[in-house]
Amino acid sequence: LVTSGTITSGGIVSVTGNVTATGTVEPAGDTAAGDNAAIGYTAAEGLILTGQGSTSDITLKNDADGTVFTVPTGTDDILFPDAAKAMWGTDSDLKVYHSGSYGYITNTTGTMHVGSDALNLTNASVNETYISMVANGAVNIYHDNTAVITTTSTSGGTLTGSWAVTTALNPDASDGAALGTTALEWSDLY
Repeated sequence: LVTSGTITSGGIVSVTGNVTATGTVEPAGDTAAGDNAAIGYTAAEGLILTGQGSTSDITLKNDADGTVFTVPTGTDDILFPDAAKAMWGTDSDLKVYHSGSYGYITNTTGTMHVGSDALNLTNASVNETYISMVANGAVNIYHDNTAVITTTSTSGGTLTGSWAVTTALNPDASDGAALGTTALEWSDLY
């Protein structure tokens, strides 16, 4: 039993039972690929946790032994269980999570901003576009990968295809809008 001092070993120190430190435990070096479980440190990377398991390399659990997240074996991914939320803000205002059936991004304070000079909303396979937006350019709304509404800087926008109006198509004021022009006439009005 050593109650204080320094233990020096040229190899592995094996301890049965718990290791309790009154101060800090300070790893002295880096970890390596293939380490079953290691805690390391480098000046550039700081604290390094390395593990190797059959399904997860690292598992973080709470005090109720519930999984908070895992790093699946051999990946650089972080996997949260269903209904576990990644939360940001003092009051956990922004949450990203999956319920098991649906994915959610919720923001409960202020305005949610998504910034990009080019932004597309697509299907999960990223091969069908729903909406595309370009900075200083057009916003397009698609149906089955075909643009049906396109905004323009000069005319406001273009509707493509046949459009059904269910209630009324009204000008913004009395005598405030025309149907066609002297150069662009309608073919038929029924």
